[in-house]
Amino acid sequence: MRKVLTALLIASWSVVLMEAPMIAAPANSPAVPLGVVLSVENASGGADVTTSGATVYDGDRLQTSPNSTFRVRLGSGQMVMRENTITHVHSLPNGFSADLEAGTVLVSSAEGHTFQLIADGATIHPANDQATSGQISVISPTEMILTGTRGAMLVTMGDEVKTLEAGSSYRLEVETENAEPGPSPQAIPTARNRFIWILIPAFAVVTGVIIWRALVSPTAP
Repeated sequence: MRKVLTALLIASWSVVLMEAPMIAAPANSPAVPLGVVLSVENASGGADVTTSGATVYDGDRLQTSPNSTFRVRLGSGQMVMRENTITHVHSLPNGFSADLEAGTVLVSSAEGHTFQLIADGATIHPANDQATSGQISVISPTEMILTGTRGAMLVTMGDEVKTLEAGSSYRLEVETENAEPGPSPQAIPTARNRFIWILIPAFAVVTGVIIWRALVSPTAP
C-alpha cells in the first residue's frame, strides 16, 4: 500500500512540475512599442494613449473627439489625426500602417521609410523611397478625398493602381461593377470595385498644405 501511495505522489508532482511553466507564462506576449504621442487635445485612445509623451503600441486604436487633434510619431514617420477620426495602427518592417475607419489623417514618411494607409478598400503608400506626405479623408464607405503634399503616392484597389502626385487633390469614389462573364454560358459575372477619380481645384491642395505645415513641427520628416 505504501508503494502505491509513493508512486501516486511522484506522479502528482511530475504533473505539477510539467504544468508550472505554462501557468507562469503570460497569456499574451507584451505589446510592441510603435511610437510616441507628440501632442494631443481632448482626444481619447487605446492603452491610455491620452497625453503627450504616452507610448503608442502596435495594434492600438486611436480616436479623436470633436474639435481636437492628435499628433503621433510612428518610427521616423508622423500621423496627424483631425477631429472625429478613428484609426488602428500597426508596425511595418520599415514604417507603419494605419487602418482609417473615419475622419481625416495627415501622414508622412522620411526618406528611405514608408507608410501604408488602408481606407474604403483602397491602400495608399509612397510610390518610392523619397520623403512623402499626404492627407486622406474618409467621407463615406465609398468616398474619400486624397491630397498629395510631398512626393508621390500610389493608390491601389485590386489590380487597379493610380499615382497621386504632390500638389494634386482628388475625390475618389468607389463603384461596384459586374465583370464580363467567362467563356462558359453558365458563368456568373462577379462584382468588383473600381475607382472614379474627380479632380479637385488647386485651392483645396493649397489649403491642405497650409494645414499640414500648421500641425506638423519643422522637425517633422
